[in-house]
Amino acid sequence: MGLFDGNKKTCDLCGEKMGLLGGIFTSEDLADGKTICGSCRGKCTPGELRFSAMTLDDVKANIAVAVANKKKGAAEFKATQKIKKGAYRGDEFVDIDAGHGWFMNAEEKDGWVYSLDDVYYFNLDLDYAPLEEGQGFEVRTEDYPELPKIPQGVRVTDAKLVIWLTDNELAVNKVEISAAGFSPDEGDIRGAYAAAHDFFLALKDYRASKVPAGKH
Repeated sequence: MGLFDGNKKTCDLCGEKMGLLGGIFTSEDLADGKTICGSCRGKCTPGELRFSAMTLDDVKANIAVAVANKKKGAAEFKATQKIKKGAYRGDEFVDIDAGHGWFMNAEEKDGWVYSLDDVYYFNLDLDYAPLEEGQGFEVRTEDYPELPKIPQGVRVTDAKLVIWLTDNELAVNKVEISAAGFSPDEGDIRGAYAAAHDFFLALKDYRASKVPAGKH
């Protein structure tokens, strides 16, 4: 028997014993006095959950939602549009299922399925660094009026598409998807802008398709 075996707690969901350190750093204490282990916590939806306000039954229901979402992505999601990023627009970015009104982060295999109906705002989030002497950085952004302009005298060091969502079953308030790879060049940033713009157009088309005839 190990030195700390007597201090191990038991997960009230799966029944597994939790080590002392595991209990401190990965477990969650619930509102009804129950405790779940880090493994069971990892089965929940990816949003910011307040476990201290949840009961064991709440956790079970949340895990059921997560399992159903994964099954939906594997069995029902049919990509009607695959938006690509990168200098040559060949890298995975966002998959759209316009028939169901869903989207997924295409970089995440077996990823979460989100609803286009839940999107209330999105933007291309940029990180900058000053241009050094002799450097040039020019990306035409005039063709993308819904996206931020790049200030003069800087280069973009990172870009990600940030999509804010209304209340949803996954309890996710925003989705962040990398739009440019490590140490992006001008071509990568152009690709990021084009990809984000394609997402804007896909969302616009989906919303237009839901407007009854004669209401446009």
